[in-house]
Amino acid sequence: MVSFDHYTLGYAAFALMSLAMVSGAFIFLSKRRDAWIRIHIAISIIAYIVMFLSIWLVR
Repeated sequence: MVSFDHYTLGYAAFALMSLAMVSGAFIFLSKRRDAWIRIHIAISIIAYIVMFLSIWLVR
């Protein structure tokens, strides 16, 4: 079982932000812009929630 400690949430936030950057690039490179915009927004919101939880857990 995965524990939700600072390190796990930090790595998850880093991975999600990397995916958000890649999906942002696909917005400009792909012809399906609407789909990539929705994916980018969803990944970004989840990443910011995970970052918030990671910072809140440390405090």
